[in-house]
Amino acid sequence: MFTSQFQAWVRGVALRAAARLRRLPITPNQLTLCGLVVTSVAAVLVAMDHPFIGGLTLLFAGVFDIFDGALARASNRSYAYGAFLDSTTDRFSEGALMVGLLIYFQHHQMYFGPVLVVLATTGSLLVSYVRARAQSLGFTCEGGFLARPERVLLTVLGLLLTPLTGTGLLMIVLFLAVFTNLTVVQRVWIVWRQSRAQMREAADHGSGGGEAAGAPAVAPAQESRPGPEPAGG
Repeated sequence: MFTSQFQAWVRGVALRAAARLRRLPITPNQLTLCGLVVTSVAAVLVAMDHPFIGGLTLLFAGVFDIFDGALARASNRSYAYGAFLDSTTDRFSEGALMVGLLIYFQHHQMYFGPVLVVLATTGSLLVSYVRARAQSLGFTCEGGFLARPERVLLTVLGLLLTPLTGTGLLMIVLFLAVFTNLTVVQRVWIVWRQSRAQMREAADHGSGGGEAAGAPAVAPAQESRPGPEPAGG
């Protein structure tokens, strides 16, 4: 991810700031929900043909997305439910924003825009799902072209460019439509490589005589439900 170092720097700054704010009567989950509300406001502004203001609002919503996790760590209130709520509201936020973009493109008669929005939405949701599903099965699924921070930053960039160019936002959504789905393929390939390595390792152990005669070398994987998606999916 091309913003990994920048993310680490931002999280460090947020953690230091959250350490001073932890005495305030506010919880990390409240910040998470505030971020969802502000993002929804940004989506409404975009749908009402105010993309530049919507971009600024979306940028402000990112503050809540950064500080909820920082406050949880600084105040020792990092719970599994918080991670689950954060991942769930992230999906709602992405969906709301994409609906706003779809209405915006229809209003401006950019008829190819809604198609790109659908493709970008599908890719964005699958990027997060593939990671959560893979990790629930014991695989490591890091990396990829476009995780959520990159998607948000690119969307903000496209919205802020609208006063300068009429097609800049459309090009950004085209980029998202292509590279979110490429990220899905990339993560599936990453998991496939790990699965193949596990199968070879199990086969090597089986050929060493450690298994009973006639027993399969690899037991079938047990079906399990996906857990909450880690931050940054």
